[in-house]
Order: sequence, then structure tokens, then C-alpha cells
Amino acid sequence: IYFFFFSSRRRHTRFLPVSWARRCVQETDLKMKGGPSKTPSQIITAYTEAMQQMEILDAVRFANDQVANQSKERRKIHLQRKVKSKSKKQVTFNDSLNKAEKFRSMDEHKINIQDLYQRMGVTPDQGLSSSVAAARLKEFGENVLSEKKATPWYIEYIHELTGFFSLMLWVGSALCFIAYGLDQNDPSNLYLGIVLAIVVTITGTVTFLQNRKSQAIMNTFKNFIPPQCTVLRDGEKKSIDASKLVPGDIIEVKDGNRIPADIRVIFSQEMKVDHASLTGESDLLNRVPDCTNENPLETKNLCFFGTLCKSGIGKGVVIKTGDNTVIGQIANLASTADNDESPLKKELDRFIVMIAVIAIALGILFFCMGFILKYSAITNMVFAIGIIVANVPEGLYATITIALTLTAKRLATQKVLVKNLEAVETLGSTTCICSDKTGTLTQNKMTVQHLWYNGTKIKALNRQKFGPTHNYEYEINDEGFKLLQDTAMTCSEAVFNLSLIHI
Repeated sequence: IYFFFFSSRRRHTRFLPVSWARRCVQETDLKMKGGPSKTPSQIITAYTEAMQQMEILDAVRFANDQVANQSKERRKIHLQRKVKSKSKKQVTFNDSLNKAEKFRSMDEHKINIQDLYQRMGVTPDQGLSSSVAAARLKEFGENVLSEKKATPWYIEYIHELTGFFSLMLWVGSALCFIAYGLDQNDPSNLYLGIVLAIVVTITGTVTFLQNRKSQAIMNTFKNFIPPQCTVLRDGEKKSIDASKLVPGDIIEVKDGNRIPADIRVIFSQEMKVDHASLTGESDLLNRVPDCTNENPLETKNLCFFGTLCKSGIGKGVVIKTGDNTVIGQIANLASTADNDESPLKKELDRFIVMIAVIAIALGILFFCMGFILKYSAITNMVFAIGIIVANVPEGLYATITIALTLTAKRLATQKVLVKNLEAVETLGSTTCICSDKTGTLTQNKMTVQHLWYNGTKIKALNRQKFGPTHNYEYEINDEGFKLLQDTAMTCSEAVFNLSLIHI
């Protein structure tokens, strides 16, 4: 049995509550069986209660819908404002992220080697022709990592002198000079204005020099590309600038060479590479011509730009150059990521706004009170300027800069490079730095630790590092040492390449 009600007020059919319907069914059964029944007034009362329950439920549902819609609109407006303020950076970051995702869908490591030659338009015995290489160089650009456009040093210097807090001090200095111009009988305003200008200039210069020094050190880590490489062109092996490599070039790699581009291995003779610059793993990885994994980052027939060949020899076809390489995509993601303000800067900006509001409010208040007390306009102006300047914490900027600089120097003695002075305060809140392996934190330099000759194990300290006056356990004139040295030099395949001395 279905119970429903047609409301002329709402002009639609409405179903009554189940509890009321069940009650009506029970009443009907009792009546049919001759049992007790309710009077018409009781039925009307029950019906009225049911309708009131429905009205209350409708009102609650309507209120909840209104609140949900309002919250949805507020979130939508907030997201639109956020996207609008960061749209340019987000688009750049998304482009870099899309390039990184495209790398996972590449198939150059999976297809047959002959199909790869055909796709790249190259023959394994002749390589690319000089004309084709020149055309591809114009199409793909040089094999270098594009750097983010550097800000000129004078712009950085001006930025340090015109920060939020610096501007407040500059305004205070200007107000002091104005006060001295209005009333030259008191030279203290002139002296205070000069002191404020000197403080801002010195602290800004110290911050600029510290950040500039750290930036210069960090720039030395950007050079991943070797200066020269061996390539097959026009059927001949040539030594060319690695920046002139193009997709399709066939290159030769041997132990000690840095991989100049992302390549697919077509020949390997005990070739092993070090992927520490990409993964941090110090273990050497074998390279073979066959595909061993669907994932391009895991397969053994690819070598990546910036990694190092530690042993053996090999040949490969260049498949990616420049920013399209794995290391290039990592660099793009790092350079396009948004940099948030440090907690120290946020707190300073909030404090400066609060102080500025208080200072200006007090200055205006006493300026108006001066007219009430019948003082002249010039006297009131000088008094108001003095109050505003007095509320400016002139020594705060210098104190913070000096404290952060001293801390950065202490960290430098512990081999910690501080790129930004404001980061020192955040670093001070660090209680534990976790690393997955010690290989990530080493200098990536292999040195001899011990020698064994004449049946004895001897500690081998580096003479270049400790100097000629140190007391060494080994003797360079010993016959056993000389024999070991001659054997090591004869068997070693290492070469001295002065062009790599800066890497």
C-alpha cells in the first residue's frame, strides 16, 4: 500500500513518512478486525504531526544544501585567485613535468636496433653525414643544459637594499632629513638620518656578498658535459665538441669518459657506468646492447647524460640531447619549482607591518593633538616625524644580518654551504638530518687507502694532501714499493685529461 499526499501549496505529490503510513495500516487492520479505532480528530492530529516532521526535514536539508553551496563557491573563488597569481609559474612547471612523463613512454630502448637506425636516419658503419648533423644541430640546438636567466648582480644588490624592512629604514632616514630641514636648530635628526642610511647600506652589502659567494660556489656543480667526445661521422672517427652532438650520432665511450648524452648501447665490452650523479648509488652497473626492462631508467642498454664510464668500452646511438635528457629534465623541474618564503622572512614582514601601523598611527595622533594644544604646524610635523622614527627598530636589521652571517661562517667551517642567509634560521630548527646511504654524502673521489708489499699491509696516506714533511708508513725508495708502483703504472689504463680538471 502506498500513501501519498497532493499539496496544493507546493503543487507536487509528496510521500508521507513511513512511520505514519505504518500506523495507518495498523489502524485499518484493527478496524477491519473489529478492534479499537481512532476518532477523526486523532487521525487529523497524527497527520498534522507527520506533516510537521516533513517540513522540519525539508528545512534542515535546504539549510545544509545552502551551506555546502556557499563553501563550494568560496573554494572555487580561492582556487581561481591562487591559480591566477601563480599561473605563469604553474604552466612552466607543468610543461617540465609533462616532458619528464613523456620520457617514461619512450621506446628507443625496446625497438629492434635496425628500426632504431632507420628512425634516426643513420648507418652503423658510416654514422651521420656532416650536412645532416649540421641540419639537426639547428633543429635540436646545442647539447647543453639551458640555465635559468641569471639576475644581474646590480639588480640583486638593489633588491637587498630595498627589502620590506630596508624600505622602512629608508623612509625613517628620509623623515629625519625632512625634520632637520624643518628645524635646523636640532642636528640630532640629521645624525640619525645618516646613521640609518649607513646601517641599511652596510647590512644590505653584507647580505649580498654572502649570498653571492654561495651562488658562485654552487655554479661550479653545474658542469656535467665533457668538453670533447669521439663520434663517427662521414665514416671516420672524429673528436668534436660534445655540445655539437645531435640525435642519431654514433659515439664511442671508454673507461674514464663522461657520457655526453643519453645513448642506447649498441656495443659493449665489459662496459660499466656509475649512476651516482642520478641515483646516488655508487655501485657500478653493467651496460649491454639488449633491453632488460620496460622502464627506461632500469634497462641496461641505456646510458644517461652526465654519468661516468668506469670500466670497459662501448658504442652507442645518441637518442636525447640537452634539456631532453634525463638530467636536463631534472634540472628543469628544479629550476621551475616555486620557492616559498622562509619562516623568518614571513615573521619579519608581519612584524614590520605591525610596527609601521603603530608608528604611523601614533605620529598622526600626536600631530593632531599638537594643533589642539595650539602648537605650530612645523613643530607638530617635527614631533610626529620624531615619534614615527622612534618606533622604528633601527638595530634589528643589522643584528639579524650579523647573527645569520656569523652562523653561516660557522657552518662553512663544518663543510655546510648556506645558499641563502634566511635559511640559516630554518636550519637551526633541524634536529635530525636523515640520509638513505653514506654514498650520497661523499666527495665521489676514489683514493688508495692501504698498500701491501713485502708481505706487510701499510697505510697509504696521500702525499699531495699531507705534504712532504709528514711521517709516512711507506718508503718511496724501498725496492718493494718501487716494484709495486711500476706494476700499477704498467697495468693502469688511466689517462690525464686536463680538460676535465675543473669537473
